[in-house]
Amino acid sequence: MINIYNPVFISLSSFSIIDLIIISIFFLSIGSFCSSIIFRLAPNSPFPLSKIRSCCPSCSKKIDAINLIPLFGFMIQSGKCKFCNSNISKFYPFTEIFFLLIGILLTTNYGIGLSTIVYTVIIFCFYILFFLDYKYLYLPVYINLLIVLLGITFNAQYQLFIDETFLILGIRPISFAFYGLFFGYSSLWLINLIFKVIKKKDGIGGGDFILFGGIGSIHGPIALPAILFIGSFLGCLYFIFSKKAVNGELPFGSFLILSSLIYFVLNLMNFSFIN
Repeated sequence: MINIYNPVFISLSSFSIIDLIIISIFFLSIGSFCSSIIFRLAPNSPFPLSKIRSCCPSCSKKIDAINLIPLFGFMIQSGKCKFCNSNISKFYPFTEIFFLLIGILLTTNYGIGLSTIVYTVIIFCFYILFFLDYKYLYLPVYINLLIVLLGITFNAQYQLFIDETFLILGIRPISFAFYGLFFGYSSLWLINLIFKVIKKKDGIGGGDFILFGGIGSIHGPIALPAILFIGSFLGCLYFIFSKKAVNGELPFGSFLILSSLIYFVLNLMNFSFIN
């Protein structure tokens, strides 16, 4: 597998038209599935995961198979349900296009293989958690745990997010992942404990502990202070400028996810500059 800080850079012209069509359909479908998962996992959703067929949330009519085709289905319906004429959320095509762009970015940087699939699954999980936390303050524990599993497994086995610095220092890949998990989880747990002693209530949700531990298992322990600082800074900005946050809780998990992405981009730029 290819380390994320050592991309191979493949030109789009290297792919055939058939390859590009298959890649586009694959990632558009992932985006469609992702938006559906977010909608079904939302608290008080009328359509749980156990419901097989997709339905219109307004009239509950089953959606025809042709209208389930990613992006195309939205376009042929002109963004409206053909039964009740209610608007279809633009979040669906937005998510599909997002994953299409992610797919192009990953395949041109890492090729078609297990690396791209693993990165896609991680982004898939982060995307779901980001919007569920941002909108509902909800972080499903099983998706958090999946991130932990991915971080430990693929860093320990393939050094997926481990740069040469850690290998030179003699830190074993499995230790890199477990130290990140331990310090990520325990740091937020300790901060919340101190807050609870002072304020007599929780200040950080338990889902945030696991999420930060999962981020640590991916990026390692040294990345955690920077990610926490960026996430806290973004949270402060949100609190200052968002009316929604004045009398409510902050979606801290969303800011941790966003800050981990910012950290990764900055780190990748740093390695590209050095190399």
